[in-house]
Amino acid sequence: MNGNLLSGGLVMKAGESLLITDIKNYTGTYFVDLDHPHAAPIHYEGLFWFMNEAGNFLYYSDQLKGNALCKLDIEQQKEELLLDKPCYQLLRHEDCLYYIHEEEHRLYCYTTNGKRNTRLIDEHVDSFLMYEGLLYCATPRGIIRSTESGGQRESISGMVTTGLIMVGDILACADKKNRHCLTLLDLKTNDTTVMNGIDVASISTDGRYIYCANRLNGNSIYRIDPVHGGSIRICGMSADYLHVLENDLYFCNGREWHRLSLFGGEAETISYTGRYSHE
Repeated sequence: MNGNLLSGGLVMKAGESLLITDIKNYTGTYFVDLDHPHAAPIHYEGLFWFMNEAGNFLYYSDQLKGNALCKLDIEQQKEELLLDKPCYQLLRHEDCLYYIHEEEHRLYCYTTNGKRNTRLIDEHVDSFLMYEGLLYCATPRGIIRSTESGGQRESISGMVTTGLIMVGDILACADKKNRHCLTLLDLKTNDTTVMNGIDVASISTDGRYIYCANRLNGNSIYRIDPVHGGSIRICGMSADYLHVLENDLYFCNGREWHRLSLFGGEAETISYTGRYSHE
């Protein structure tokens, strides 16, 4: 899921339904019933970013509210403003919501009961993720690691990147000083692998493979095996905002959403009535 949040967290599965944010016409966010493809979707006026599910609740940053932290009761269809601060790359972990303050670029932790909002990392943070109880943060001085509370900070790489995803024990990122070339850092061996020929425009993962829109080939989509090496182009369309949900890859082309099965086939355009149409 961390890969999807890095891409904006704009598409999410909730049960057998799909939540999807319109970033072309900015008409809102749609709740599409996949079991009833001809049914009209539920429409929310807000533009939901960085969606995180927690049972019947959804946490997200609403662009129409200045990127404030909000909560949606999915069953009751009731929205609630939790924190009126610009939240970026929101991540829920247990009873905490981690986020980057969009103006300060500091990492915070907000408890879901609203009792605490704590600054964890008091330096510029571009991106972060959590893995095995530790925080990994991309900063202008490189990648740092700390405990969940921000303590015991240590530098693990001098590489400068604006985004991080985890695939097993491998930290994958775009090296900002090397054309955004895809670079893999093995946390167990500390080995670094540069994937020449893959420059990252957008990136996500299914936990086994890395999916990347490659700047060097018109932002077409590649699948990369981080363990055994090698890559293959799986879609020739120009893509951005890559999201992996179960066995499907969702992406934008011209800011219109498309779906591609990870097992192959053609990409399908998604309409907000829940129907798919082949390209």
